[in-house]
Amino acid sequence: MKIIQLIYSLASGGAERFAVSLSNQLAEMGHEVTLCMLLSTTDIKNTFNAQYLKSSVKLYSFEFDRGFSYRKSNIVERFISEKAPDVVHCHLNVIPYIFRLSIRTRSIRFIHTLHSLAENSSGKWWQRWINYCFYRSALIQPVVISEQCRQSYVKFYALDNAVCIENGCEAPQHTPLFPSVQNEVNSYKARKDEKVFIHVARYHELKNQILLIDSFNQLANEGVNFTLLVLGEGFDRGDGSHIRNKACTKIHFLGLKSNVADYLLCSDAFCLTSNYEGLPISLLEAISCGLTPICTNVGGVPDVVRDEVYGYLSESSVESYVSAIYKFLSREIDKKILQQYFRHNYSIASCADKYVNLYIKR
Repeated sequence: MKIIQLIYSLASGGAERFAVSLSNQLAEMGHEVTLCMLLSTTDIKNTFNAQYLKSSVKLYSFEFDRGFSYRKSNIVERFISEKAPDVVHCHLNVIPYIFRLSIRTRSIRFIHTLHSLAENSSGKWWQRWINYCFYRSALIQPVVISEQCRQSYVKFYALDNAVCIENGCEAPQHTPLFPSVQNEVNSYKARKDEKVFIHVARYHELKNQILLIDSFNQLANEGVNFTLLVLGEGFDRGDGSHIRNKACTKIHFLGLKSNVADYLLCSDAFCLTSNYEGLPISLLEAISCGLTPICTNVGGVPDVVRDEVYGYLSESSVESYVSAIYKFLSREIDKKILQQYFRHNYSIASCADKYVNLYIKR
């Protein structure tokens, strides 16, 4: 099967990492896969996740600047028509580039994965109505990534035709840098037996990192020993720097890392304090490493994290989040149980099988 995966960029986000992992797995299954990104490769931030792409996947960039135009849409349409794929699978809000082609070309199956709640995945207000028409007519098949996202789709579009395929990911592996990372993380600890918490995300208001920092500051004030690692960009400027400046000395901001797996494998718990989420790839990667998740009860997170079974859920308040951390400190979820849970439910192989079944469905 010839498959085109279409996405804005391969920046450091979860949807971008998922597109890479899915492309790798589909190619491993014997499919001909081209991963197309719209934005220019001259900005290195747009290509962060390209480093994880296997050689069996073709990578193509349209080298566009930001903003939609019919000229750009024409270029995308010509490229797809010349490649004549069986499937075009769109990620994030790139579907305006294939609207016209989906009307003209019935030999191609068009798929669109909404990587968040429907109301956060539709672009500008007017695009909601255009999306509705294409979803309703089955010109483009919508896919949601969790039950919470499916419910938001039904409410937002008044349709119930989205297929739910939960995200999957590749289990992170050690890199050659692991020994040095292990030494680095140990150097942060005041005591050898203290727990290491990790947060993986760029600074963004919707990630609610102010809750994360306030909660761990309170723990420090209460005399709790811990190390918190924050991996991601944006904490050296603007509001991100304000959060960093108020953090206690037990919190370490390490910036953007290409070897996140090494830091996950040196940690004990994964922290997520978002105001909303679809189904975060970073959460799945953490579970695959056996880390206990401590997360706010938002979006698709509770579909993955059964409270006090596969992690701990919190409301969006310091009191509640600190309480969830204390629960973890009193009872860490067994790593082997979490890793087995991941393998049975969230491996990229299982996820890719479900997408292939959708690709061939008519």
